[in-house]
Amino acid sequence: MNAIFSAGKLPDKEQLFELIIREGVEAFNDFRRDTDYMQLDLSGLDFTAKDMTGINFSNVNLSGCTFDFAYLAEAVLIIADLSRSSCRETDFFMANLEEADLVHCNLEQANFASASLSEATLDGCQAYRANFTDADLTRASFRKAQLKDADMTGAIVKGTNFEDSDMEWAVVESVSYDETTRWGKQPPLFLQQNPSL
Repeated sequence: MNAIFSAGKLPDKEQLFELIIREGVEAFNDFRRDTDYMQLDLSGLDFTAKDMTGINFSNVNLSGCTFDFAYLAEAVLIIADLSRSSCRETDFFMANLEEADLVHCNLEQANFASASLSEATLDGCQAYRANFTDADLTRASFRKAQLKDADMTGAIVKGTNFEDSDMEWAVVESVSYDETTRWGKQPPLFLQQNPSL
């Protein structure tokens, strides 16, 4: 950490990448706390297969990054910009992605089990076979998303917008929804819901 601040200025994205990879998640999270979680630009970086469990990427520009096969379980990505990032088979188990921007992301087979994506924007994402079991998708937007074979068993979809999304063979058993949920023109086959009381 001392080397990063030796020049008396904030580190650039390459230095922050080295901080994460060489010194670890805890050192990066300490840096975030020390700088009051100011907005950072880490766009375009390659985090393929990196273990970043518990990292705090809130308010960070991660657009165009590669997270394929990476571990982001229990990570905090509130208001993070992951637009056009590649997250194939990325593990977001129990991660917090509230109000995050995942527009046009590749989320094929990504794991969002028990994650919070409340008010997140996933318009146009590719989420084939993605796992959203028990996830909080309250007021999230999946407009024009590809959700073929996605598993949303037990998810909360109150106010969620699936307008024009492809949900062919998606599993939506025991989902919790309300009158503001928008399934779009092609709701999934064999829809089983637990409506709010």
